[in-house]
Amino acid sequence: MRILPVLFVALAAAAAHADPDAAPAPAPKPAAHKSADGVFERAQVEVGPARKPIASVTIDNPLGDVKVIGHDGKSVQIVAVKRAPDDDTLDRLRVSLVPDPDGAVKIITAVDGGREAPPVARGAVRIDLEVRAPRGAKVDARVHHGKLELDDMDAGAELDAIDGAITVDNVQGPVSTHSVAGDQTLKTIFGAVDAQAVTADLALDTVRGDHLVAAVHKGRIEGHHVSSRHVELRTTRGDIILDGTAVAGGDLVVASLRGDVSVTLRGGVPVRVRATGAHVSLPSGGAPVDARDPSETEFGGAGTDPAHTAALEIQSRFGTVSFALLQ
Repeated sequence: MRILPVLFVALAAAAAHADPDAAPAPAPKPAAHKSADGVFERAQVEVGPARKPIASVTIDNPLGDVKVIGHDGKSVQIVAVKRAPDDDTLDRLRVSLVPDPDGAVKIITAVDGGREAPPVARGAVRIDLEVRAPRGAKVDARVHHGKLELDDMDAGAELDAIDGAITVDNVQGPVSTHSVAGDQTLKTIFGAVDAQAVTADLALDTVRGDHLVAAVHKGRIEGHHVSSRHVELRTTRGDIILDGTAVAGGDLVVASLRGDVSVTLRGGVPVRVRATGAHVSLPSGGAPVDARDPSETEFGGAGTDPAHTAALEIQSRFGTVSFALLQ
């Protein structure tokens, strides 16, 4: 079994390449600089493909922000900025880069421990990472309290944060996001989306794919220019606003327990609407789908084949429900 080389960004100021047959030579340690609240250092490292092109990048940074940007090159380039109250603590901060010759790259940050090492308070140290990766690589990234950003990638991503904000822009492929208390902004995504949060707001803009699923316990969901075939947006305590395009044969479920729900659809496709709530507001001109079920109404073309309509279920147990269809 081959032992993969491990590169420490803290020791690498120049480029290092993942040659599976030769361990990388460490470059001189970057110099630390004084700042208003301690010391910091900036280091840069690059790893190129070995046996196979780089197909996945995994990042685990509990100590700060992560920004991943897609580029047209074949290598992964990492810029790491470490901050600490003093030189000794700065030396304990590690950024490990683990390249696999078969096309996977892992980046992990940590604080060196040990019995004689004094504990480091949360917030006293920080490592921020900016990663440039091949556009065709899938990204799997996690942060705790820092921001997590992903731009210009073509193979989707899985992103997790505790209370850091997640921002995704111009990404193709399936995107999965999870946060506990960090707001999320997902825009210009061409692929399936699965977004989950506990206490946070979720903003969606220009999402196109087979499905869009989003759930927030306490927070607001707001979506604009959404044209996914299958849409499911749910909150327990929070309003939902959806402005999108009706897709023939598509289905949408927009539901909140205690929030207000507002849906506006356009696109010239008839929509069958089932609406329930403490107060329901629907446009005039709708035709009942079934006289025995007054809660379901068709707008934009009575009696249309279901294969050529969109189905919308919109509900709120304690809030206001409203729907508009723009032709």
